[in-house]
Amino acid sequence: MELWYEQEAGQWTEALPLGNGRLGAMVFGKTADEIVAVNEDSLWSGYPRDCGPKNKAGASAAIRDLAAQGRYAEAEELFEREISSTWSQSYLPLGDLLVSFGHRDVKNYRRSLDLDRALSSVSYEHEGVRYDREYFVSAPDNCIVMRFTADRPGRVSFTLAMKSQLRSACSARGGRLCLDGIAPSGLLPSYVTNADPVVYADRDEEKGMRFTMSALPLLSGGGAVLKDGLLTVEGADSAVLLVNAETSFSQWNRLPWLEGKDEQGICAGVLDRAAGKGYGAILERHVADYAAYYGRVEIDLGTSENAALPTDRRLLRFAEEKNDPALYSLLFQFGRYLLIAASRPGTQPTNLQGIWNSELRAPWSSNYTININTQMNYWPALPCALEEMQLPLVGFIRELAAAGAATAREIYGAPGWVSHHNSDLWRMTWPVGDHGKGVSVFANWNLSAGWLCEHLFERYEYTLDREFLGETAYPLMKAAAEFYTALLSDDGEGCLVLCPSTSPENCFIAGGARLATAKTTTMATAVIRELLTNCIRAAGILGIDADFAAKLSETCAKLRPFRTGGKGQLLEWDQEYEEAEPRHRHTSHLYGLHPGNQISPEKTPDLVRACKKTLELRGDDGTGWSLAWKVNFWARLRDGDHALAILNNQLRPVGVTGTSYSGGGGTYPNMFDAHPPYQIDGNFGVTAGIAEMLLQNTEDGIILLPALPGAWNRGRCRGLRAKGKLCVDIFWDGGLTRAVLRSGIDRELAVSCRPQSGAKRTVSLKAGTPLELEF
Repeated sequence: MELWYEQEAGQWTEALPLGNGRLGAMVFGKTADEIVAVNEDSLWSGYPRDCGPKNKAGASAAIRDLAAQGRYAEAEELFEREISSTWSQSYLPLGDLLVSFGHRDVKNYRRSLDLDRALSSVSYEHEGVRYDREYFVSAPDNCIVMRFTADRPGRVSFTLAMKSQLRSACSARGGRLCLDGIAPSGLLPSYVTNADPVVYADRDEEKGMRFTMSALPLLSGGGAVLKDGLLTVEGADSAVLLVNAETSFSQWNRLPWLEGKDEQGICAGVLDRAAGKGYGAILERHVADYAAYYGRVEIDLGTSENAALPTDRRLLRFAEEKNDPALYSLLFQFGRYLLIAASRPGTQPTNLQGIWNSELRAPWSSNYTININTQMNYWPALPCALEEMQLPLVGFIRELAAAGAATAREIYGAPGWVSHHNSDLWRMTWPVGDHGKGVSVFANWNLSAGWLCEHLFERYEYTLDREFLGETAYPLMKAAAEFYTALLSDDGEGCLVLCPSTSPENCFIAGGARLATAKTTTMATAVIRELLTNCIRAAGILGIDADFAAKLSETCAKLRPFRTGGKGQLLEWDQEYEEAEPRHRHTSHLYGLHPGNQISPEKTPDLVRACKKTLELRGDDGTGWSLAWKVNFWARLRDGDHALAILNNQLRPVGVTGTSYSGGGGTYPNMFDAHPPYQIDGNFGVTAGIAEMLLQNTEDGIILLPALPGAWNRGRCRGLRAKGKLCVDIFWDGGLTRAVLRSGIDRELAVSCRPQSGAKRTVSLKAGTPLELEF
């Protein structure tokens, strides 16, 4: 479980990621002039402001009427004129640590990322001296830690500088090197052309947040000098740099300049406390903390001689020959590693790039894109035994609902809460687009609240935490259900639909025009049905709201059923339009198959066939996250060989960093997902997909090895989680041989397995007592 290389990183997608949920670091491993790029999860442009449209219920009703009449172009024009509003703000790079060693002619170079310890290492020889470096980001001590050593005394010398793309200045303060700055008040997305895309306001109430970064040296031998914005270390036996970064951000609805935290005082206190422990204790605490999460799951899909290759060469070899089963295991565990590194209790949720971003105007603002991407980031959290890492998403949904109540009222005249396809640190919930022509294709989509609520109910299903269900999940789910049920209308055929609807970022052809807005979409119905069904179940579990649940049951019975088209595919829109992009990256109309639970081989074989046909028509290529979703789709269809074929596409090496919307997804040399460009959702989605291939939930139990590819004929996986507080170990050799089940409650459980047919049994589980099954 290691990424390793025989050369330093030449570009950002070759550097190695470290993080503790709040702080992110990208380590290049350069011998002469090292770069460690630093991010802090609350450093965003902007400040709290309500830029959403006001008093637009009448306009929304008019848009609904136009769509119901099939006047889609007029509906889009009215939405873009009246409803579309300002863009989200952007997640920002904080700055770079520049460590100049001057070592230019080196040999025996090696850099690595140890997934078992969340530790990056660099080693090489220069002028007869062996140099070693260790880097990690500690969650217990809340700082970035770097240690530089040599095998001869007095040979550790370097100069540290700091730089940022934001307004900032370096200085010495309290025996440490500090970088202090301010974030922009506003920043436009990279795809918006504007003469002044980065704005720094003068009024205090409109200023962006302050930020600081500090580095504290701890030396063994030698000496350190702070002068002219530089830290110079000479003749040390070893050196440790403790680095912290903080911002003045306090809450999503508080002004960061006027109501913010004391970022400098907090930053100094963190470093002072860490320095008192010493490097050995900090490292020990870091490894113990991290391993407690990472060590819950082990996977072994076999190995080959290719596993001994450096990671970049290994990916290139894999493109030629698929004989490297351990690479799948590495990809799976790398996704788990990234989630631990990017999302911890008390931090912000992971954005499009996790917590690692190097660009001032990052692709898609490195924001929260909540029409698939943010949700995909958290797919592996529950099945891969990282439930704590999902808590930032829960907090995000809670805050989004608070902000989204006003959006529901002002735009739709509806109760409950709503959010659209983008959000940011300030929990914006209105549709973006700035009144631009054509923005309806992504902006006129209001189903993210329903989709996010799926994560809340699933958290209950996995943990059986009734307190969480009653105090957090159900109130948020109920309020979202109130919003959607208020907007449902008759489709003229006696069915209830959400009108208008779009299928995320996709278009159809009607009347010779390329359009996004339809009378309704399959995804809209699937999301709403899933939400209402979960609300009904939650109310029953809690023993409350019987009348409300009864009304939801009546509504569910009237929702438009899934329909198929002339090719046997699942229809995406209300009728069978000509598709503008038949191989579009989004396959949102299969939401009921995954992540929803409405379509399965056991319950709906006809719809399973329609989903399979849909995926065949979409094709096996796509962007990085699109490929990851297809792995999950094919796993739910119980076709492990097809899931593996998509997984192989996900692992193809990518060198380009420019934007592709149609395909070309794969993996960068540092194993980051390539959209392209870099986007972290594909890493998380494929980890979840591998888990789906090995273990799936059913209404009354589990399926072991539901989508096992023929190429994975021997292996084991320990510690996967299933719904109902269940931990599962699986062993196979040509077929399933053994499973160990550990339940947190007493229960009866139906256990099925594939590829063995008919091997289904019901077992009795006792809380805390492992049950071993032989097959």
